Amino acid sequence: MAKRRIILQHARFTVLMLSILLLLPSYLPAGDSPAIVKGTVTSEDGALPNVVVTDGYQCVVTAKDGSFRLTPHQDASFLYISTPAGFLPEEEMNVPQFFKRIEKDKKQRYDFFLKKNPYDDEKHLLLVHADPQFFKNDDFDRYQGVVNDMLHLKENYSDRDILGVDCGDLVGDKPELYPLYIKHQNRTGIPFYRIPGNHDLQYGGRTTETSTERYEKTFGPGHYSFNRGSVHYIVLNNVFYLGRDYFYMGYIDEKTFIWLEQDLAHVPEGSTLFVAMHIPGRLDEEVKPFQYDSRTIGTQTINISSLFEMLKPYKVHLLTGHMHYNRNMIHSETLYEHNTGAVSGAWWQGDYCLDGTPVGYGVYEVDGTEVQWYFKSVGRDRDYQMRAYPPHTTDDYGADIVVNIWNWDRNWKVEWFEDGKHMGEMNRFEGLDPEVKKAYSDKEKLDFKWIEPVNTDHLFRASPKKKNSEISVVATDPFGQKYTEIIQQ
Repeated sequence: MAKRRIILQHARFTVLMLSILLLLPSYLPAGDSPAIVKGTVTSEDGALPNVVVTDGYQCVVTAKDGSFRLTPHQDASFLYISTPAGFLPEEEMNVPQFFKRIEKDKKQRYDFFLKKNPYDDEKHLLLVHADPQFFKNDDFDRYQGVVNDMLHLKENYSDRDILGVDCGDLVGDKPELYPLYIKHQNRTGIPFYRIPGNHDLQYGGRTTETSTERYEKTFGPGHYSFNRGSVHYIVLNNVFYLGRDYFYMGYIDEKTFIWLEQDLAHVPEGSTLFVAMHIPGRLDEEVKPFQYDSRTIGTQTINISSLFEMLKPYKVHLLTGHMHYNRNMIHSETLYEHNTGAVSGAWWQGDYCLDGTPVGYGVYEVDGTEVQWYFKSVGRDRDYQMRAYPPHTTDDYGADIVVNIWNWDRNWKVEWFEDGKHMGEMNRFEGLDPEVKKAYSDKEKLDFKWIEPVNTDHLFRASPKKKNSEISVVATDPFGQKYTEIIQQ
């Protein structure tokens, strides 16, 4: 009988200990993880409820009194918020301060104060930059033109909120240039959100997890979200360092996916999303067999299908960079990828990206859930959307007229007229832009001898029927805006 009581007591003790062990992960941190932290999200009018707070692994929402509490993951570096519509985070030199670095075993309270947006942010303007990629101080002399162009653009949109997203490669492996980049960009008065690119990584680390430290010290976490009006913005770091200098691939890790699932749980289906990454999702609308060579895995996101599946319930604009050319891809009726030409062109070596796209940036006019966009060439007006070449500009195209429409997608219409007579639509083809081929052929003038023009499929051609006729090219964008170029033979 005594033996039976001992066995029963042992069983009860075992069940009790198992119960305690099962509860431990919820209440006690693993290893040197910080303990439960608390904080509030407030504005000048008081508490802000239902604001999403995260450590980059899990998401919680603030209570009615604006308070929150969570136990940060043992590997978490930041505590931060998804800024709600109608509010703005504090800023330092127009770098949004929506995050606070976790001070393990020191600080247990993290309070966020938000400003009211002075504009009705249902109507706002988004500027999309890619690949500033500053290598030396002299690059900022040319960047002044980009800054001045944005200042001029602001004058045309004085009635609305303006923000920017920079899609990575902020510098060319020169983190010491971050302060100068921030100083010059700050002159615009436009807050910019940023993403780490492959040239923002800290090479020499043993894993991808150790590669983003220098970026994070300046700009904060690599994945996060915020809201403007009816639009939800998501920023994802999809550059995965492979353990050797300059070797990386486009890849979204499981930590980011888990966070994104929780973030999207607070976004109603059917919402409009802007999702920004550095490396493109895909480089073609058509799904092609994947070749796992170093170039292919470094120029598109190899597990992008999983992200596309998660984004199916939403209307999505995917914003990417990395390629130093401009390319638009409609992956589905609700998923549009804008691969934005580099604001540095060909690494500040000339006036064009590798496909002939001028140095410039994307402009997105947001009104509620509706979005219209165009590419803004630096130093040119808004209507400059194509470059035309008369016959015999180059031996490659002979007697044909050729135009490059860098922001083209399959919803554009490109027609031509000869002496006022409508001749039909021009033929799209793949080739080299004549001007960019000429610009980057003299290697002695280039700091980087490896710069080469690339083929692009947003070229169009037609064969005039008569010599010395006047040719008009009329290109109509998806929003009905017409652009005209006159070519004198």
